[in-house]
Amino acid sequence: MIVGGLIAALGGFLAVLYVRWRDGVAEEEKFKAAVLVVLDELGANEVNVEHMLTVKGPTTVELYDATFRSVELVLASRLRPPDRFVLAEAYAPLRVRWATQEQVSSMDWVALKSKDMVMPNQVGLTFALGKIRAVRLALATYVPPSQTTAQGVADASTGPVPGSGGSGAKHT
Repeated sequence: MIVGGLIAALGGFLAVLYVRWRDGVAEEEKFKAAVLVVLDELGANEVNVEHMLTVKGPTTVELYDATFRSVELVLASRLRPPDRFVLAEAYAPLRVRWATQEQVSSMDWVALKSKDMVMPNQVGLTFALGKIRAVRLALATYVPPSQTTAQGVADASTGPVPGSGGSGAKHT
């Protein structure tokens, strides 16, 4: 009878350990998935910002942050503080539309607004592009390279940021 009680207690203890281990594995998988979807979103933003930098004249603004907003708490709980900071810096110009556009006259603003267009701000967009590339490199360190679905995480950050004069070389 005592042996049966000990076996039951040991079984219960092992079950609790297993459940806690599975919870940890599930949290890690959720975190990695959050990193991957944010990498994809940042990749789309990188392409859109690069396009805006090449346009001479008004253009549409297609910058995304909905995915990041949906996983912000998951990321905040696991990212290293410097990476959290650079992630926030990368999304700040994307969340504030005026940071991506040049000041224009009120008449031009009304005309552009009616077409959902802006006059790209080269300085602000160049800054945003540098931050996007930096955070994509930082986030890529949290997932194995074989799982990185973000198009060109390694390649995208090796080119120079237009107007920066820098090499844009990969950080290690």
